[in-house]
Amino acid sequence: MHCAKTWLALVFSVCFFFSFSVEGSQTNRENPHGFKFGISRKDAFDLIEFSNLKVVSNHKYSNDLRKIVLSGSLSGVTLDPIPSHETRLEFYKDKLMSSSVLFSFEEPSRFLSAKSKLIGSLADVLGDRFDREKMFSYEVLSWDLLDTVVLATLNFKKKTIEIEYVHKPILEQKTAKDLRRKRREDPGDPAKQMFLDSNFSAQKKR
Repeated sequence: MHCAKTWLALVFSVCFFFSFSVEGSQTNRENPHGFKFGISRKDAFDLIEFSNLKVVSNHKYSNDLRKIVLSGSLSGVTLDPIPSHETRLEFYKDKLMSSSVLFSFEEPSRFLSAKSKLIGSLADVLGDRFDREKMFSYEVLSWDLLDTVVLATLNFKKKTIEIEYVHKPILEQKTAKDLRRKRREDPGDPAKQMFLDSNFSAQKKR
């Protein structure tokens, strides 16, 4: 047990050191926001407990899908003053499928400044070739990488910025199961299925 805690502390320290800035925490493809894709909820909670982050919600949407919301972030940010922000983790079959950080601002000028800094950092690391969609007060930038989809969702009305990483191999497992269920014509829970079917695209439009 002592060895396990020591190992966890070492891992956390390394992650914290290498991703302490806004830029670092938003552009690490394998370990976005300090949580490695594919880890279990137990391993994630070990990191959460070690970092003293507060769990805002821990909601189970189905037997396979669970979403955890944390106040603050594991890797921290260097914006001054630090904006209100939360981390959102989504697990499929107890494996981390997506990780995002949602930043909220009160002043339009700070929102626009953070937008330029975050998007600039993403473009520098992920490339300046990305898809852009606009709808009302929303703007979504997306990078489709080998194993990861990166989404930057901007809400100009609410002055929020969400940077999300989605692990494609795990997402494809979920999509394949959803397709098999539909082919069996299993009605399931209509309200719950509405969420599951639109979960990925809904995050892009939020």
